[in-house]
Amino acid sequence: MLTLPLNSTESNLATTGGKGHNLSILSRENIFVPDGFVVTISAYRAFVNQKNGLLQTTTLLQQIGSTLRSQESDDLDLDEASAIIQAAFRKQRLSKELRNEISMRLAELDQNINLAIRSSATCEDMPDASFAGQHDTYLNVPHSQVEKNVIECFASLFTPRAISYRNRNNLSHVNAGMAVVCQCMAQDQVSSGVLFTANPLTGRRNESVLEAIPGLGEALVSGLTEPDRYVVLKKEDEFIITDKKIGAKCKTIIPADGGGVTEETSSNSTFEVLTDKEVKSIIQLGQTVQDLYDGKPQDIEWTKSMDGKFSVVQSRPITTLFPCPNVSMSPLQVFFSFNVVQGIIDPIYPTGQDVIKRSLLGGALRWFTWGRHGNTGEFMQTVGERLYINITNILRNSLGRKILTNAMNGIDPASLVAIKELIEENAALDINSGVGLFGLLRLVSLQIVIVPRIFMSILFPSWMRERLIGRINKFVDSVEEKVKRTDGLVELVDVQKDVFMSFFPTLFPHMAPRFAAGMGPLGVLGHLADDFPNGKDLVLTVTRGLPNNVTTEMDLKLWSVARKIQSDKTSLEHFQSTDASELAAEFLQATLPEVAQCAVGHFMTEFGMRGLYEIDFGRPRWREEPAPLMNTLKSYVEINEENAPDLVFTKGEKAAEKAIDELGKLLNKPWLVSFLASRVRQLAGLRELPKFTIIRMMGIIREKMLMEGEKLVSVGTLDDAKDLFYLETDEIKALASGKLADSKKIVSKRKEAMAIESRRTRLPRVITSDGFAYFGGISKIVEGANVLSGEPVSPGVYEGRVRVVHDPSKTKLNQGEILCCHGTDPSWTPLFLSAGALVMEVGGLMTHGSVVAREYGIPAVVALERITERLQNGQFVRVDGSRGTVEVLE
Repeated sequence: MLTLPLNSTESNLATTGGKGHNLSILSRENIFVPDGFVVTISAYRAFVNQKNGLLQTTTLLQQIGSTLRSQESDDLDLDEASAIIQAAFRKQRLSKELRNEISMRLAELDQNINLAIRSSATCEDMPDASFAGQHDTYLNVPHSQVEKNVIECFASLFTPRAISYRNRNNLSHVNAGMAVVCQCMAQDQVSSGVLFTANPLTGRRNESVLEAIPGLGEALVSGLTEPDRYVVLKKEDEFIITDKKIGAKCKTIIPADGGGVTEETSSNSTFEVLTDKEVKSIIQLGQTVQDLYDGKPQDIEWTKSMDGKFSVVQSRPITTLFPCPNVSMSPLQVFFSFNVVQGIIDPIYPTGQDVIKRSLLGGALRWFTWGRHGNTGEFMQTVGERLYINITNILRNSLGRKILTNAMNGIDPASLVAIKELIEENAALDINSGVGLFGLLRLVSLQIVIVPRIFMSILFPSWMRERLIGRINKFVDSVEEKVKRTDGLVELVDVQKDVFMSFFPTLFPHMAPRFAAGMGPLGVLGHLADDFPNGKDLVLTVTRGLPNNVTTEMDLKLWSVARKIQSDKTSLEHFQSTDASELAAEFLQATLPEVAQCAVGHFMTEFGMRGLYEIDFGRPRWREEPAPLMNTLKSYVEINEENAPDLVFTKGEKAAEKAIDELGKLLNKPWLVSFLASRVRQLAGLRELPKFTIIRMMGIIREKMLMEGEKLVSVGTLDDAKDLFYLETDEIKALASGKLADSKKIVSKRKEAMAIESRRTRLPRVITSDGFAYFGGISKIVEGANVLSGEPVSPGVYEGRVRVVHDPSKTKLNQGEILCCHGTDPSWTPLFLSAGALVMEVGGLMTHGSVVAREYGIPAVVALERITERLQNGQFVRVDGSRGTVEVLE
């Protein structure tokens, strides 16, 4: 049918669009919704596929496709394309059949009541894309003008906003459809507004936000007037107004005689539109509506009539909220983002989640607590396909809180801000335990093992370092041998779980003392130099050109690969003229020029198991997808000799030597400074070794798992060997045993979920069980609008052009550009050799990007909220890594 009554049981997203379907649900569930009908998606399809007149050779849909293709190829800008498409809509008439059906539906309504005509697109008001405000609405429309306004709503499917929104969300323009809701205006309307059944600013699900104005809601939606605003807390079965702000309400929109609306100016704007009782009644109405949508928070537009009756004219999901952890809302629980620490903004594969939760960190917790915790991975939650660590019990323990807050200073100071605020505001986070007998025994047992090794590492740093490296290599060799002996996926998954769970118990007691012996002296130097103006910068400079860092060594070896390519004319010309993706394909086929193929091959043998977001076991490695590495090499071969990374590293070593000498003179303790600095330089570089070891293990296991995956592809169980990583480890075992039904369906569903979650450009650092989500950094505007302040982590001042990077695999960083990004992991490090400075949204003094920036001697500032949005490619800025500021110069 071309039209349906508003309460039709035939309504669904495909027939009546998002808005129409939501209103249909409400009207069938005894929520008061004004009467009306819907012009269906079928009517729209018929409209765009018809030809008007004998001279018309193409349908409207064909014209739309042609115009959008011109826009995509830059022949037309977005506004021009939109204007052409909408003009074509207005030239066309509705079919006689549709006009007759509309007339029939109008005859069923009160002839004295004008209508609200609202767009209702197929991709509008959906759970993951609301399209709020993208399409047209017309109020107080006389019956005689309905047909004209239906066409205007059809045309609004192609406003510039709507086209742009679909582009960002990877939605088809041609397949999009538009229904139109034709609904009676609420009679004797005195006020209206918007209700959010969850707080859209904080994310809290137990708070509702209500905005109210006199007259029609258009004044609120268009930003014409300032509403009354209420924040209401739901506590058990009670509603408590926790915040009330009475808006100016100086302008009102009301229905005009004869149709349309008119604007009025009010002289009395201090009155309250609603009583407190009415506020709570609307909140209760919102809870009832939300329950109809499985408890999913709703954005509701409501009206109030003279007799005090409330009606709902729209309800859509709030799509901007970050998901809640899968725990009870009360008592409050606090979660810290694992992704933020690792510089990973993308979702983590299901297999990767399992490895981290149940094997790596689960094994660490199990070992530390003597088997009492960490067996199930429940201390971590998957939220929005990312990992969050439950830190509630740590915060409620006196020793745990102290350790965590001190650690956060170096990991992510911005998260510490949120955690402290939560502690102050919530009695549920009060300390309720101390060390206890069990904790004391465990700490003593660890100290018995670790403390002597710390002293040994301080006394004999080189010997202890080499012993550790030897022990690690032996452990990795044993992993490789175990993997080789496995027969089938079931055995391989068991070995994977075993080796990852044994990583911390086996190696941490040996790694930790070396780290402590390297980082402890750095802390002592910092404390001694704290009272001197340039003391902090000198101490940080001690870490420049730090030896024994596997990531730095990898970068320098990649530079040596570039040097070999530069030395061979054929290889150099080929790299300069060929796309990174094509170079990658040639490497995999062994068809690169001989010198380049050999040099890259040797590098891959040692480091090919690394890759972007490499701590995620599901992520491809460089040896599988070499395009990111080829992209970096294309940058490296353009570096001239004076900017050669090995020379930069050598300059860093000399700068460190000079800083040590200056510190000795400044503190008047040259022998002590020399002793402490030597321990820093011999041992602090080992900080990258644990992760590198884990990645080596992952590389060995992943390679074998892909081989087993190919066997499943050959018998039709999977479409691609890499589809294994969309399954959890227990599911992989079940699949290999023939006990997992619909594996392809599960993989498809997980791919879709990850694709949807990949659209998020920001992640909250801290979330809580009531939905609170803290995104912010500690950055602030200082000295004027052009200077941002964050956390200084690597000293120095640098001026240059900005390069905003979201994915290092797709970006070629030119020499001297300022790297601006969300966060980094080791796969980003090759870019540091070209970067002139670093600015990041997340991080602290001891996170990866900060440490590497100091080692390479480039200024760095972190904890800059939304810096990837505030800075644009090509902007000329000054980065001051000593003061922690970024100044836009042009």
